[in-house]
Amino acid sequence: MLHIHGLCKQFGEKILFEEAEAHLGYRSRVALIGPNGAGKSTLIKIILGLEQPDAGRVSKASHLMIGYLPQELPRFSGRTVLEEVMRLDGRRTELITARQELEASFAEEAGGGDAAAADLERYGRILEELEHLDEYRLEARAKTILSGMGFAPSDNLRPLTEFSGGWLMRVALSRILLMDPDLLLLDEPTNHLDLESVLWLEEFLRTYRGAMMLISHDSAFLNRIVQEVIEIDQKRLWIYRGNLDAFATQKEERLQVLRAQYKGQQAKIAEIEAFVARFGAKATKARQAQSRLKQLDKMERIELPDDRSTVRFRFPPAPHSGREVVTVKSAAMRYGEKTVFRDLDWVIQRGARIAIVGVNGAGKTTLLKLLAEKLAPTSGVVKLGHEVRIGYYSQIQTETLDPDKTILQELEAIAPEMAVSRVRAIAGAFLFTGDAVEKRCAVLSGGEKARVALAKLLLSPSNFLILDEPTNHLDVESRGVLLDALQDYGGTLCLVSHDRAFVTSLVDSVLEITPSPEGSRVVQLLGSYEDYLDRKLKEVVGTVLRESSSTEKSSSISVKGEGPSNNQRRAWEREKEGTVAEITALEKEQAELRELMADVATYQDKEKAFALIQKQKTIESQLGAKLSRWEELCSLLGEM
Repeated sequence: MLHIHGLCKQFGEKILFEEAEAHLGYRSRVALIGPNGAGKSTLIKIILGLEQPDAGRVSKASHLMIGYLPQELPRFSGRTVLEEVMRLDGRRTELITARQELEASFAEEAGGGDAAAADLERYGRILEELEHLDEYRLEARAKTILSGMGFAPSDNLRPLTEFSGGWLMRVALSRILLMDPDLLLLDEPTNHLDLESVLWLEEFLRTYRGAMMLISHDSAFLNRIVQEVIEIDQKRLWIYRGNLDAFATQKEERLQVLRAQYKGQQAKIAEIEAFVARFGAKATKARQAQSRLKQLDKMERIELPDDRSTVRFRFPPAPHSGREVVTVKSAAMRYGEKTVFRDLDWVIQRGARIAIVGVNGAGKTTLLKLLAEKLAPTSGVVKLGHEVRIGYYSQIQTETLDPDKTILQELEAIAPEMAVSRVRAIAGAFLFTGDAVEKRCAVLSGGEKARVALAKLLLSPSNFLILDEPTNHLDVESRGVLLDALQDYGGTLCLVSHDRAFVTSLVDSVLEITPSPEGSRVVQLLGSYEDYLDRKLKEVVGTVLRESSSTEKSSSISVKGEGPSNNQRRAWEREKEGTVAEITALEKEQAELRELMADVATYQDKEKAFALIQKQKTIESQLGAKLSRWEELCSLLGEM
């Protein structure tokens, strides 16, 4: 489907690729990995044709449809959520417009005009492509995907201007999934998703019919989906079979062999250089010395990968606090008429390590802000214990950075007693190396600001850490730095994160927030975080299986009262069986018509072609009506 041949790319003095090779098949499931700056985004842009290689090429199958989700927030117009998702990549609108124009043209020509065979053939291709898009089920599919992405049914008709950047990224992802392209290129697709949506996306992608290339720092997400890893390293693309765990094992085996070869080659080089140094000036040995020098020149030197071992450090010792770190009594939080939660009673004991879980909008961030004293409860009490010192990281923590200060100055202000070399090392752990620490905070990207704020937090003495999605903007190495530091942290920890591998190794208890119109329920779960994950995964798998085993409903119908009588149910069931039979017959007839209309010979007889077109339109109308009635009956019977 897609081949990368001898790819070379250089920016200034930095060489990204030299003779890079790779291949993606129609069912490839690939993780694209490599350190920041290795060239992942550049490779994606070359595949998309947005960037040109210096040498080599990317060859693609003809008519290959690619769906691409960048990390940057796309620009949206004034559409509603559902309208934007159903717009796909604009192709559906183009097809429908072209179909309508041709039909209007055919209507005029039917009165005596002469339709060109090329127009008739084009019309057949348009109908075939619309059929591939599953035009008549498109809205139902769109609503199913939006539901999986966390949108409520009432959100579908809301304008995009009412949503934050994170929700707009979900809209962009939903649109790409609905496109059903041959190849998905997704760059950090889970960054703005809660756990439920991440699990739903996993199940969706596991059953996806096309190929995909994923860039993600969520190792649990990749491990469940990918079957191949492409690593950008040493200016090449290294291919590994299996998921991330298999990649780690195979890479270490490759590096062991490479290190042994390197060691042997270095010994050989040292031996040759010693011979030349010893005998190069002697007439009797000069020819042999020159021969050895030529041997050195021709030798293809083995290079070891850069040592990317990152700095490891500990938090400052946590000051001792009282046994009860936070006491919450009858607390409620309201915004205007909306109750986030109420009647919350909770005590956090010293040394507890707690994950707060729940869908987006349930109140997780609000609860963290209450604990961090960034918000006061509407009623009730939130009281800190004796000598509690808070370290708080929020997703908008970047607003606290001084735009006129450099990164180094921001960090030094937190730990003035620490050696500059140590501060620089910690900055390096969060990807700020060399002159990068001299950049002013005003010019940093959102992700860079988040990393500075996190590094500041890790330099501050505290005994109660409150973290809201701390790994969102971290690469694998920086995430490892933070994880190691938190595992050794001696204080109390409370965090919100959808990074399962990260959370699993840190917490010993789980607090679940479940939203409701009267205010969210906050419950301390009895099991472990692994138990919670297992329950959520089963729920999501069941939902996806139900969705895939039946046609998604296009609209929900509520049946009031005590429910249908037995006679009503039997009548609906009989009608449903008959409707299914009629749909099957219409779809079979439609498929036969599609084959005829795909045959060029059909358009030699214009009368026959017009008749087929009219028949196709009639079947489309009948099929749409039958599908709507089938969905209605399924809803009435409580099957949807």
